[in-house]
Amino acid sequence: MRGCRSQRVCTSAASILLDVLTTDDLLDRTLSFCAEDALRAAYASCRAFRAAAVPHLRRLLSIALVGPTPQNLLTDKLGVFLKRDELVNGYPSYTKTGDEGIMLWHAGQGWLIGAAADLGQNRGWVSLFDGCLRPEASSRTWRVDDGNAWVDAPGLRCLAGD
Repeated sequence: MRGCRSQRVCTSAASILLDVLTTDDLLDRTLSFCAEDALRAAYASCRAFRAAAVPHLRRLLSIALVGPTPQNLLTDKLGVFLKRDELVNGYPSYTKTGDEGIMLWHAGQGWLIGAAADLGQNRGWVSLFDGCLRPEASSRTWRVDDGNAWVDAPGLRCLAGD
């Protein structure tokens, strides 16, 4: 170890550090820097990494659309969405947890939440008109369809991770 006056001091410092940090802490710290593909590979190939990889995968692979809508419109369409492997129109796509019939995708000029049967099309119930690569990266206002027009829902937020 560079910077130590003696090997004995370095060994002592390393063992103190390892006594303080648990294996889970070390895995957690290491995995926090991994890309999605590396986390998926670690999860699939090694039981020891599985538990440690889960929170990081959840952070990378899930988003939540939360908050109030005008007159509580379409609140059943909101919730946690899991990232799918397949791109739609060149963007990530998501499936709502607990209801695979509701999906989130990018089409035309923005993001849409709609029926799985409409995946990739420019129609849905909830929208965000923004060309950003990820819906959680936008600061624009989400909108809900009231049956006649798009209505601003300024309280809606798309959050990454847990």
